[in-house]
Amino acid sequence: MKTTVLAVGTRGDVQPAIALGKALAARGHDVRVLAGKSFQAWIEAHGLTPIPASFDTVDMMESDLGKAWVARGTDPLAQPRILQQIIDRYGAEMSEDALRACEGAELILSSFTSDTYAASIAEASGAVQVSMPLQPSILATRHGPTAAVAPVPRGDSALNLLVGKLLIEPTVWRWYGGVTNRVRERLGLPPQGRRAYLATLRRTLVVHGYSAHVVPRAPDWPPGFHTTGYWFLDEGGAYRPPEALERFLAAGEPPVAVGFGSMTSHDPVATTRLLVDAVVRSGRRAVLLAGWAGLGDASLPDSILRIDAVPHDWLYPRVAAAVIHGGAGTVAACLRAGRPAVVVPHLGDQLYWGRRVEELGVGPRAIPRPRLTAEALAAAIHAAATDAGMRRRAEELGRKIRDEDGVATAIGHIERRLAARA
Repeated sequence: MKTTVLAVGTRGDVQPAIALGKALAARGHDVRVLAGKSFQAWIEAHGLTPIPASFDTVDMMESDLGKAWVARGTDPLAQPRILQQIIDRYGAEMSEDALRACEGAELILSSFTSDTYAASIAEASGAVQVSMPLQPSILATRHGPTAAVAPVPRGDSALNLLVGKLLIEPTVWRWYGGVTNRVRERLGLPPQGRRAYLATLRRTLVVHGYSAHVVPRAPDWPPGFHTTGYWFLDEGGAYRPPEALERFLAAGEPPVAVGFGSMTSHDPVATTRLLVDAVVRSGRRAVLLAGWAGLGDASLPDSILRIDAVPHDWLYPRVAAAVIHGGAGTVAACLRAGRPAVVVPHLGDQLYWGRRVEELGVGPRAIPRPRLTAEALAAAIHAAATDAGMRRRAEELGRKIRDEDGVATAIGHIERRLAARA
């Protein structure tokens, strides 16, 4: 079956999509993956067909607009405005890429950034669309907020449902409705409103790529909404660490991993200085991962080793804790390794994951990037590396996550939907 996976985003978006795509390819699907140009060789190395997107997340994150998003992404007033600017600037390119990538597809897998117009492409072509979000659905529910609005009430609350109906659903449609209706016009379909799209979403098969041990399934979701477990793409088995990293790990107690992944910075030198100060104050050793911001390009004390990148499934089991930006994929890797996480949210769903880490007792309270200080981070690192209860809960959660097979569960739901349409 000709299958297109729409995976435009950061590495944390592309990596689980590759894991799912590989499993589909093993089941006989002809899998194409739409992603930024920087990921093409990686996709191909895993036996899938890459489709280069004209929109590249690396370029966007390194632009002034992307850096503004990182700097103000935890501001509840600024973030929606910046996201709207990003969609206004890049939405047409993203949807054109999707139209091209989905030509001839019989199965379309989409995510948060492409769900709305992917549904229209499937409507016009007769393909089966499956949504594969790495965060809880935007659909309003009584049972906790969506990832889009982390600070609102928790648990079972009518207020949660009201916030979803009045704020989340309209805001997401405001972002993507214009792009979606331009796609529908291209396809000869009538314009669509928010209510019509939400009705379509309720009928869509949605496979959430995270663990129910981390976020339980909302009981008031439609029956086609499933929580499958994480989709891991293990690459650590083939990894050969540089000698400097092996020596550093063997030279003392397990260090702390520190890195912000795909988050860029207006001033990576100042960010590096803050992180180094925090690590020194904490009394720990650290492996500093450079990431997209190029952190650590400075003179470092002997207690800190800088390295460009290391597969998380190799590194995290070897550290005491991890300081992370809170992207869904990085949180998943840290939790599976059974290690406490210090989350420093920069934007988007990272606030939500930081809150879940705290609620589960597997990390200290998240520190949003604008409020990050060396003193606060040092205290959080010390707590994550030394709190026996936190370590015990993290190890227990890690065992539960490792016992799941999220990819197989997701594939089962997808194949049952395909069989029902046959």
